[in-house]
Amino acid sequence: MSKESFHASGTTTAFPGATQETWWDPQHGLHMRVTGTVSGDVYCKDGTSYTSAPLFAAALRQRGQSITVPNRLADTYVTSTTTSGCDMYYRIPEVVRAAPDRDRLVDGRRASAFETPAGSTQDVYFLEDGQLRLILVESTRSGRTSTTSYDSFGKPSSFEMPVAGRTMSVEQFRAAIGG
Repeated sequence: MSKESFHASGTTTAFPGATQETWWDPQHGLHMRVTGTVSGDVYCKDGTSYTSAPLFAAALRQRGQSITVPNRLADTYVTSTTTSGCDMYYRIPEVVRAAPDRDRLVDGRRASAFETPAGSTQDVYFLEDGQLRLILVESTRSGRTSTTSYDSFGKPSSFEMPVAGRTMSVEQFRAAIGG
């Protein structure tokens, strides 16, 4: 999937009641928008993620850290580098196994199911038969469920990464919020 642009949308297990929309373009990178009681954007290009400060803080609050983003940082992005690359946001893990009992039609297309091993996290990936293209993911994490549909394969999308003056490292962000 990393070689072909696509669009994805659906619910998310990351934030209760939120939806998420993702655009991937090999030339431009990834843009993800989360909307709900928590809203914000994530961008990723060449292994560097840019997470809007309010969304970054919301993720930390879910882990028990008390963080308030000052208004002066509301339009800032927190950067982090990953060795996994930007496809970590949509990649099918290597541990999946075929689940033929879950094969089904997805929007009129035959799809083969692949699932992660049972546990507190459960993902089922549906790949369009004959295309080996991800078209649906159903996830369960910590009692939350989500469904994400993939479409618009090969259709380019364009967006701009956050500019350097609006980015800061995790360390700079922690220093700026006082902790």
